[in-house]
Amino acid sequence: MRSTLTSVLFLVSVQLASGQVRTEETRTTTDSTSGKTVTTSSVIVSKSEDITPRNSMIVVNPLKFFFFYNLSYFQKVDERIGIGGGFQIPVFDEIGGFGGNFELRYYPSGKTLRGFYVAPNFSVSSLSAFRSSGTVTTIGVLLGWQWFPGDDFALGLGIGIDRYMLAKDGDYDFNSYSGTAPALRFDIGYAW
Repeated sequence: MRSTLTSVLFLVSVQLASGQVRTEETRTTTDSTSGKTVTTSSVIVSKSEDITPRNSMIVVNPLKFFFFYNLSYFQKVDERIGIGGGFQIPVFDEIGGFGGNFELRYYPSGKTLRGFYVAPNFSVSSLSAFRSSGTVTTIGVLLGWQWFPGDDFALGLGIGIDRYMLAKDGDYDFNSYSGTAPALRFDIGYAW
């Protein structure tokens, strides 16, 4: 967990640091009447910000591919709010099912779909395996960061906590898997 947190902090700091540009200039001017040469040196530090408007985004979480194929879509609602939804299906042939998720992202900076966000989320998945089936419901919250290292290429990182509630149908007792667990998200995708 410590190495993951270190990696997240490194990536965020690289993104923040890349927004500043340092330029060193040396100018030499010659007075045409006196012939005197004057050299001036200066250092200019400027800050740049990506202001490309992005109203929609589609992402996958490759960390989830160990268990579920997944795809999510996010839409800008206003300057601070984005909403999203997605679906997931199990990777393993022995497990059947389908799931969906909903997420509300709040961007305190007022730059929806870009930068730091807080995201309450909800998901429901219906799974079946070994002649039993169950419904997994999760409620959670994430703290994340969304950025665009390329034109429309989207990257996102998030950490949080989820509360799992499992209901059983059949002989297998899924309730032993109910509880709270940490959540880690790494999204890649496309925004427009």
